[in-house]
Amino acid sequence: MEETVTEKTGIGQIPWTVGDVAMGIGVVIAITILIAFGLGIGTVILVGPDALAELGALNIGGFLNFLESEGLLQLWLIIVLAAMAVGEGAMPLGAWLFSAFKYHCGWSALGFRPFKVKNGLILAAAVTFIGLSISLLYEWVMTSLSVEPSPSLSLGFTESGVSLALFAVLAVLVAPIAEEIFLRGFILGGLGKRFGYGWGAVLSALLFSIAHMQPGALLPIFILGLLLAWLYIRTGSIWPCIFTHVAYNSIAILFMII
Repeated sequence: MEETVTEKTGIGQIPWTVGDVAMGIGVVIAITILIAFGLGIGTVILVGPDALAELGALNIGGFLNFLESEGLLQLWLIIVLAAMAVGEGAMPLGAWLFSAFKYHCGWSALGFRPFKVKNGLILAAAVTFIGLSISLLYEWVMTSLSVEPSPSLSLGFTESGVSLALFAVLAVLVAPIAEEIFLRGFILGGLGKRFGYGWGAVLSALLFSIAHMQPGALLPIFILGLLLAWLYIRTGSIWPCIFTHVAYNSIAILFMII
């Protein structure tokens, strides 16, 4: 059944290997490390080494409060957003280098294929609803168990119109396209070809969860990753996945603001 689905949708017709996937991931990790290093240096220059030493082990909330008291919060957040944008760009770059560029197979191999619009949009809406419902349920359970959520850097982006607008563009437009190309089009395709698309879905969802670096939301993000993997396999195109990702992030930002 799995082979029939992938042959029908074209997902199985990809040339890159697990080794290529590993090298693509390596490129993204290397760029991410460089970005983190540069951001760290930028933070030291902006805040000053003495001030950082005094802050010690303050959590992100305390750090943001300090920056706000010094009038540096918005500048630092813009720097962070720029770093995040470069990090997002590393994902399609890593995917492209070891797929479309290496094998001259074109972007269609990464999931930019036509799909049945009505069916795809219905499934995308269903995945969005289920993903948000699971996230809200998880949050309710954690609150009921008196588990305090980890302070989130994203809350700082609501402090001004400029940082919020830039964050919205990054989260609603850049991230969905970049992450779906890399995680569903590249990683799911490559791993699914070698290990089967069930395991490919699990592994790509796990990477999706880890990449978001939100310890308090690993489970709902992992489940969302599984749903997006299913949507990609079901439709044979990453377009419905991108639409779902856009809708999910848009609604999440609205919840964050209100």
